[in-house]
Amino acid sequence: MLRAVFDHGTKRAGSGNDEGLSTAYLSTYPPRECGIATFCEDLISSTVLSEGAGAPSVFAMESTDEPRDYACPVQGVVHELDEGQYEEAAGSINESRAACVSIQHEFGIFGGLHGRGLFRFLERIRKPVVTTLHTVIPAPEPDMRTNLRKLASRSQRLVVMNAYAVGILQRDYGIDRQKVSLVHHGALPPSLEGRSGAKERLNLTGRRVLSTFGLVARGKGLQYAIRALPDIVRRHPEVCYLIVGQTHPGVQRAEKESYREDLLNLVSDLHLNEHVRFVNRYVTKREIVRFLAATDIYVTPYLNPHQITSGTLAYALAAGTAVVSTPYLYARFLLGGRRGRLVDFRSPALIAETVNHMLEHPDETKALQHRARLYGQQMYWPAVGSRYLSLFRQAVREYGPLATALRTQLELGLSHTMERRTHDHDAPGSRPAALSRSLATAD
Repeated sequence: MLRAVFDHGTKRAGSGNDEGLSTAYLSTYPPRECGIATFCEDLISSTVLSEGAGAPSVFAMESTDEPRDYACPVQGVVHELDEGQYEEAAGSINESRAACVSIQHEFGIFGGLHGRGLFRFLERIRKPVVTTLHTVIPAPEPDMRTNLRKLASRSQRLVVMNAYAVGILQRDYGIDRQKVSLVHHGALPPSLEGRSGAKERLNLTGRRVLSTFGLVARGKGLQYAIRALPDIVRRHPEVCYLIVGQTHPGVQRAEKESYREDLLNLVSDLHLNEHVRFVNRYVTKREIVRFLAATDIYVTPYLNPHQITSGTLAYALAAGTAVVSTPYLYARFLLGGRRGRLVDFRSPALIAETVNHMLEHPDETKALQHRARLYGQQMYWPAVGSRYLSLFRQAVREYGPLATALRTQLELGLSHTMERRTHDHDAPGSRPAALSRSLATAD
């Protein structure tokens, strides 16, 4: 049974107005510690500030039976493996004043690759759907291709955060380019605190600060950045590398802290204890901005070449931070136009060479930071929220005529069935059932 958190219509000050366009969200949500949850919270907070926005509602995805203390605007909780709860959530949204539905899609939060519960939700929902794809995998396996095409067919719009993803969807999935919209990953504006003040607050006065933040997992490739440090420290002994963030909850369940322990051992073996600092806790978005204020060079040594988005990289670029990154898809997209520096995967030597060059050529680095800051302005959350609200309005306008056409089709089918029953004695109910299945998948 769907666990309700708030009665429908519950809202708080500043969360939209009764006359505006209201949106229901199916996503993870804080206090769950998850990048998608944080994204959804930021999206809602920015969207409701846009003119014409209504009160939001959230149906929060859960992977555990242990209850979390959700607050408004969460109105219900859906366990990822309970298909009945997806149907109940759809029914609740159908009966609500929400004009459309925003799905924050990631393969790991809807019960795995097949996500049967999600498709049960889509079969029952009677509102336009705008789906944000947080992962788009090139050259997919047949099942993944089929499922994503099915998700696309049930969505009025697909949103991606990377221009490369548009081409992948068109080329590898056969999805119509006109259905896909590019909207940047949102980010907070940079801190107004000066770098020297930020370093003083963190007890890093006189240090040159490298940093990486986010949930820690093996795919982050942090060992390669650590292995680069001896060559960096040899020329710049004032360097300190901050690794900010707790271990990813999924990794924690699977392997405890084994990866972090490997990193700690590597730091010790390389005699870098004075040059690496771990901040082993979940950090808020505001804290991330403050850490970035103290950062001279941000490092993302990630290992997955197909990674299509990265909230951490989005925040770093929007803050106007100098970035050194491996060339995964999102880095190639965001750091193009000389907004950052790319180095080969698994190459400590190139990380060291690039960081040393940036530290020793401050004019080049300042120019890079300037280009990053200018580009990042379009990524601030108010602009992103306004863009999403425009997409929601567009989906509602397009869905209206489509829904009317489908209802007309159903009514004609029912009429035709009654006529056939009169003249041909057809089996009762066969035609309406087929039309119902069509109605469930056509939009």
